[in-house]
Formats: sequence, C-alpha cells, structure tokens
Amino acid sequence: MFYNDICSVVEALGHEYKPDQWYLFIDSSKVSLKVFLLHNGNRFPSISLAHAANMKEIYESMKLLLGKIKCDKFK
Repeated sequence: MFYNDICSVVEALGHEYKPDQWYLFIDSSKVSLKVFLLHNGNRFPSISLAHAANMKEIYESMKLLLGKIKCDKFK
C-alpha cells in the first residue's frame, strides 16, 4: 500500500504542504518496511505513506518504494 500524491494527502487532512516543514521517516523491521511523513516540531500527526510487508531495507526495495511515492519531487 502506498500514496503517491503527498500534497493531496496532506491537504485532505486539512494542512498546507510545505516541503521544508515535513520529512520522510523510514522504519524497517524483520517483517515490514514503512514510510511516514513527519512534521518538524511535531505540531501535526505523522502521515503513513507506504507499508510493505515482507520487504527488507535493501537498495532495490528502497528504490522501488521511494520511486512509487515519487519522493524526488518533494526535495
């Protein structure tokens, strides 16, 4: 599962998306890989962008997952 339109997700939650106020957080465990959008200063709740079961934190997995959520246009 993943969201690839970050601006729309943030706006649907009633916030304005400003790239300099948000950053990606990647959490990996033995059974899953998760990607969250966190707000600097913790004024807004975290937003889950992706969850992949049975995916390890290796280069190929990260490239695929980050490519799906189109993170390159949010630098």
